[in-house]
Amino acid sequence: MGTRHLLPVVESPGFETECYHNIRLSLLLAHARTLPWYHSHFMNLTLKSTGADLFPVVRFEEHLDVYSEVLEETPLVRCEDWVETARKNLGEGRYMIVYFNWRNIPCSRYYNKQDMFHEALVYGFDDERGVFHFLAFDVNGKGYGSSEVPYGLFGREMTRLSDEDLHAQRWFAFYGFPASVIRLKDGLASRPDTRNMYFALERGRVRGNGSPDETFAMGHYVNEVLSVYFRQLAEGRPLQVKEFIYWNIIVHKMILHKSLMLQRIIYLQTGTDSSQLDLLKNLYIKAKTEMDRVKWTSIKYQRTKASAYLHQLADNFQTLYELEKRASAMLMEFLTLSHLK
Repeated sequence: MGTRHLLPVVESPGFETECYHNIRLSLLLAHARTLPWYHSHFMNLTLKSTGADLFPVVRFEEHLDVYSEVLEETPLVRCEDWVETARKNLGEGRYMIVYFNWRNIPCSRYYNKQDMFHEALVYGFDDERGVFHFLAFDVNGKGYGSSEVPYGLFGREMTRLSDEDLHAQRWFAFYGFPASVIRLKDGLASRPDTRNMYFALERGRVRGNGSPDETFAMGHYVNEVLSVYFRQLAEGRPLQVKEFIYWNIIVHKMILHKSLMLQRIIYLQTGTDSSQLDLLKNLYIKAKTEMDRVKWTSIKYQRTKASAYLHQLADNFQTLYELEKRASAMLMEFLTLSHLK
């Protein structure tokens, strides 16, 4: 009987709107010892607006460099036998990030339709069936999930990528192109990094400059900028209908942020009796509820174009600004007092 080996993964880490985070968190969150690191990050959202008729872009502050704290990623550009190299690494407990042109992969929505270079997290193999197991976007009719690729196709596609697409797709090199071998670092912290959390909140005090065309904000001020923005939309500021898809993605991302902040407070409550954390938990429950209202009000506006919903959204974001401004100050105080104990 052939060997079958699967490394642990989490299929739904929740960061589908930021793909490079989702791929790596699928690996990290499958290992409980990474939770202190996880709850020490993803504190801040950033907002950048670059056009009068474009929806502002909201992202998490973190980029890929943050994973160097917990993951060792070794580039793999060429090798004689991609299949055996992948099997060996997986068998020794190392994951792989590989890029495919998904036009060539049958389980992909892009199969035989269009070029799409994107990553997959390879986490297992099955010799009896001759397949690798991976997680990726837009496979088997799912936005993100697991699938399989035959050994032969895997080897051919990786060889083809190295031979034909290395130069054209070189800007993905630091994202893991064409392949990277990944392992968890040893000696991860057993407690959350409260210093990192404190300074993230301090960095989050960047207020928008008020310009309708170009502005940047961080932290709770993202909500303030969006409150002003929706008020401007209600008063006639243009927004292209094609931007609705980005609007909805950003709302989803902001709901995730509120959920993460709530999870963080619950994590900090473990083994601690703190009235401050109880108050913070209630504030983030309210913030999450308010973001859920934003989601449904956004859908109502996009269906009806009634300006009353834009005024309502402006009010929602003003409420969020007030809630998160208070919560940020309270959390900074809690972290400071905890540090001095």
